Amino acid sequence: MLDSLAADVRFALRTFRRAPGFVAAAVLCLALGIGANSVIFSVVHGVLLRPLPYAEPERLVSLVEVRPQGYGGPVSWPTFWAWRQNSPAFAHMAAFTGGGVTLQDSDAPERLQAVRGTADFFSVHGVPPLLGRTFEPDEDLPGQAPVAILGERLWRARFGASPSVLGRSVSLDGVAHTVIGVMPASFDGSTDVWLPLVAPLDAAARTRSTVLSLRARLAPGVSRASAEAHLKQVAANAALAQAESHRGRSARVIPLDESQTQSWRAPLQVLLGAVTLVLLIACTNVANLLLARAGTRRRELAVRLALGAGRARVVQQLLVESLLLALLGGALATLLARWGLDALLALAPESLPRRQDIALDGAAFLFLLGITSVSALVFGLLPALQVSRLDVRGGLAAAGDGGSVPGLGRRLGASLVVVEIALSLVLLVGAGLLGRGFLHLLGTSSGLAPGQVLTLHLAIPDDRFFKDGALDAELPGRLLEPVLEAVRALPGVTAAGMTSVLPIQRAWNNARYQVEGAPLPEPGDEPRAERRATSPGYFSTMGIPLLQGRDFTALDAAPDQAGVVIVNETLARRHFPAGGALGQRLHVGATTYAIVGVVGDVRQAGLEREPLAEFHVPHGRPWGDDGLVLVARTSVPPETLLPAIREAIRRVDGTVPIYRALTLEQVISQSLATRRLALGLLGGFAGLAVVLAAYGLYGVVSLRVAQRTRELGVRMALGARPADVLRLVLHQGAGMTAVGLGVGLGAALGLSQVLASQLHGVSARDPWTFGVVAALLAAVALFACWVPARRATRMDPLQALRKD
Repeated sequence: MLDSLAADVRFALRTFRRAPGFVAAAVLCLALGIGANSVIFSVVHGVLLRPLPYAEPERLVSLVEVRPQGYGGPVSWPTFWAWRQNSPAFAHMAAFTGGGVTLQDSDAPERLQAVRGTADFFSVHGVPPLLGRTFEPDEDLPGQAPVAILGERLWRARFGASPSVLGRSVSLDGVAHTVIGVMPASFDGSTDVWLPLVAPLDAAARTRSTVLSLRARLAPGVSRASAEAHLKQVAANAALAQAESHRGRSARVIPLDESQTQSWRAPLQVLLGAVTLVLLIACTNVANLLLARAGTRRRELAVRLALGAGRARVVQQLLVESLLLALLGGALATLLARWGLDALLALAPESLPRRQDIALDGAAFLFLLGITSVSALVFGLLPALQVSRLDVRGGLAAAGDGGSVPGLGRRLGASLVVVEIALSLVLLVGAGLLGRGFLHLLGTSSGLAPGQVLTLHLAIPDDRFFKDGALDAELPGRLLEPVLEAVRALPGVTAAGMTSVLPIQRAWNNARYQVEGAPLPEPGDEPRAERRATSPGYFSTMGIPLLQGRDFTALDAAPDQAGVVIVNETLARRHFPAGGALGQRLHVGATTYAIVGVVGDVRQAGLEREPLAEFHVPHGRPWGDDGLVLVARTSVPPETLLPAIREAIRRVDGTVPIYRALTLEQVISQSLATRRLALGLLGGFAGLAVVLAAYGLYGVVSLRVAQRTRELGVRMALGARPADVLRLVLHQGAGMTAVGLGVGLGAALGLSQVLASQLHGVSARDPWTFGVVAALLAAVALFACWVPARRATRMDPLQALRKD
């Protein structure tokens, strides 16, 4: 058997040398299909399939509190304590929050990405430190000496990977912390430092503080379902023991890998399905090439059968040729996949999770080898079985290697073309729907005037916001206003302001409030709104229209002034549909604010989400993190003023780090990065599929023209006009195209619902998209038929009649 296989390989290589054009076309088709699959599989494997770099990752879960309205989120301190004390289903449970800290040293201050976690945080994950130790059980209690654990990246970049960093004191947000360990980059490459999460002294009274994220490790032998059932009961009991606002709350237990990749799961699954269709199209294309080539080898195959070769032996020979083509395609696909993956990662947004785990590693190469072998079987088996049924007598009677093959694989070839067109239509419809949804998003008003606006984040540590344990009411006049005055004085700056959270980037729905004079809502049903701390001049800088009332003034932030608030149009319409919002009062916690202005809506959580209710208070202590965002409208390209703005801020206070400097247009563009990447890839795959399908149709029609050369010559000799021949050939291609479009439209209607969650402002069965895509594909297909048909009209009837 090995000898026969070796002989088949040698024979196949000889035949390939005699048909370099066929080999190049087949190998390129396969390389494109296999390479695209390898790239997307590498991303899917790194993001969705690769186990998390923690001990027993299948036991790691995220815990979220579910509100009566159905949405889930972080929890309060009392809830966390109740869950941890009454949940034996979990071996460890830890709370943590993300944010930033400022590293102060002899160099310029640096903004670091920080995670604050309770003492069990590292026990939950089960990953030992690279150097030193992790948190001890009591280091998250009030009054303990501050400690810090560095990430490997920061350790190498700022401390030269020196082991002597252990025990060293570093200033983080103005507080000295002792370095006790270093975590490997594989644990969390995006975090620079871990700090203990210390519970506030008044935590028992802060039942409305919902800022903690929870992770836990299931106890040995406990399933996720049973742990969730038990936790729901614990959550119900805890909710009853807390304030009325917590009634009716429940809990969910989500696998950690699923919670980390939730927003990317659907787009990646769509792309994986798309490249699978591309590979199927490539395989059907190569199968058609093999059928076409079989026509030129009819005499050779008939001789082999006449000399005693069995059908199985002929099939083996042809499958060996198919496997060699697939291996050559796989080798070229490896190079294409390397380039393609590098390009994809360069274009992928920062939000792509587990980027460091995406690579063409051993698993990717095994996948590549597997799909190469399967592809060889898929595109080689049907043609091989079809050819093995060759009539020996008719084959021997064929004149030379160029003899025609009447009926050989004709139906199979046409069926394969129909499949190609149908699959291409499915991909084109998907790309068209995503494209229309993306264009709808681009046309959606953000509520802003993003042109010529620069945004910079300023990190202001807690020790600057607080004075003697209370909020420093002098901060606006001591730091924020001087910064704004210095920036406004720069040539080229036409307006400037500050806010605590930039629009488009995120929304938390993070503040409960009560309208004075309105009926008291049931506990837990209080209206909620986005809460922002905003400076004078912010609205005009961002192009947010002031619809009623006035903007803030510098006096509004003074500690002896009555509280004032500016609300957006959505909040005003919610409570004052007939108007009259000005002068009304809102109660937020223990503070009362008078409404002095109404501004236009902005889309806080991205262009795809409707504006949320929002209110603004005078700038000072921001909510959500420990920084403020400076925005500046310019009369020159915003990027050119960045050095001058940095220098102006440094002159006011050189200890304030500046980070994440982007134009407002870049902020909006980044919010669409995931959709843009998915659309670009799916569109590219759809375009590739159309090219392959058109080439396949061209090949089949060309083969049929070649097989009917004598017949067409007779027709033309008897008086048929070139237009008659053109119509005859196009009719064949049009028939295959029509059937393919019909099958494809049916499949696309069934599969379009898969994309429904990715669409915005477009129906998954949008008739315009289906109609335009079908017409486009029909035009491409008919052009592919027209080329060989046009060539047929130019043949010499005399030469055609002389051809055997």
